[in-house]
Formats: sequence, structure tokens, C-alpha cells
Amino acid sequence: MTADDYLRVAVNSRAPTVAGSIAQRGLGASDGPIDPDAQLLLLREIYRAHLYAHRVRSAHAVARKMVRLGVMQELAWADLGRACAALGWWASAARAHRLAARNAPASRRALHWAQAGSALHHGAFFNEAVSAFDRAVRWSLTMKPLHRGQRLLSRIDRGDELGDADELNDILDDLGASRSGEGYGRYIRGLLHFARGDHEDAAENLRVFLKRNAQEPMRSVTLAAEIVRARETLRALRVARRVG
Repeated sequence: MTADDYLRVAVNSRAPTVAGSIAQRGLGASDGPIDPDAQLLLLREIYRAHLYAHRVRSAHAVARKMVRLGVMQELAWADLGRACAALGWWASAARAHRLAARNAPASRRALHWAQAGSALHHGAFFNEAVSAFDRAVRWSLTMKPLHRGQRLLSRIDRGDELGDADELNDILDDLGASRSGEGYGRYIRGLLHFARGDHEDAAENLRVFLKRNAQEPMRSVTLAAEIVRARETLRALRVARRVG
């Protein structure tokens, strides 16, 4: 079997750990040099296997190898950014996602700017986070309600006085009516409802977010900071309920 054959088998494997083992064999399948694109995709299967097994530092080391290959740079920098974020290295994660955006076509730049914004937000670099979400909103074609919500949450956490509640209400209405309000949007909706004082809606959205992500091996690593904050907010809501 050639490296390409191993890659084909690895990509079609349903178990990330098995795919990683197959990809590792693929890297040693040829005596000569492997096509750089194929090499990167084999490394990516190994990277995913490490994340799945919660071996985050190993995943980070593999992602750095991917970046050094100099091919498929959008994909390589985005994976490095996710590994950095899983390690809590927020500034490094933001830098990697910025570079992914620089190498991405226009249709995908909003995604990478939003991920950079999330990393900056978690690192309490709120001014930079708001700026990154501004770019995500500008580039977005389908996820604009989510990125507006992320930007507003960064401003709230920065301590901004929001004045009247029209913007918050409008964003929550848009998220509730949009597909971007599902998935990660449940996390943003939960925190925005919490900021508005809608405790029942906050709890419902955060519980849905946790149910979908907290026990899933890959997402429980890449969304670790969000999972922690969702749980902390739910605990605060339970305390407020008891006190009230």
C-alpha cells in the first residue's frame, strides 16, 4: 500500500484512534518522499486521534509539523489554533486563527476570525476580541447573528454599559430564529439570556449545549473553556434560585 492508500483507509475509518494508527503507518509506507498534501492529511488524522484521546500536547506537536510543511495553510493553522486553545494558550490560538483567516477564501474568513475572537475573549483580551468579531461579522454570509452575539458578549464581559436593551433583545431574537442559534449558538444564547436576567432561558440553552458537547470526546477538549463556563453559570443560577 502507498501513502495515498493508507490515507484513503484512514479517512474512511469511523474510529479516530484507528484512523490515527493507520495514518502513522502511512507516513512510513514509502522509501521516498511523500506528497506534501498527503503527508499533511495523514498528520491530521494523527492530530485528530490525539485530540480524541485527550492527548492535547501531542496534538499540538503534530499541528506544528503540519504548519511547517507549508501546504494547505488554512487547515494547518486552524488545527494549530484549536490545539493552542485546548491548552489555554489564548494569544497563540488567536494568532494561529488569524493566519488561518489570512490563508482562507472569503467564504471561510468569518469562521477563523470568530475563532480568534473566542480565544481572545477567553484570554480576557476583550478589546481585541471585539475587533476580531467585528471582522467576523463583516465577512459572514450565514452566521452573522452568532458573530453579533459573540461580539456583544465580549462587550458585556468587558464591562460596557449597553444602555437600552434593544441590541441585546434584537440579537437574541435573531439567534432564536437562525440556524446559527443552534450548536455553539446555544452557549452564546445562554450567556446572553443570563446577562438579561432570563434565568430559565439561560439554563435551558446551557443545558442543551452541555448535553451535546460535554461527553463527546473531541468537542469536550476543543470546547473545554466553554463547558467550564456553562457549568459555572448553571451553578450560579441554582444558587440564585435557592437564595430567591
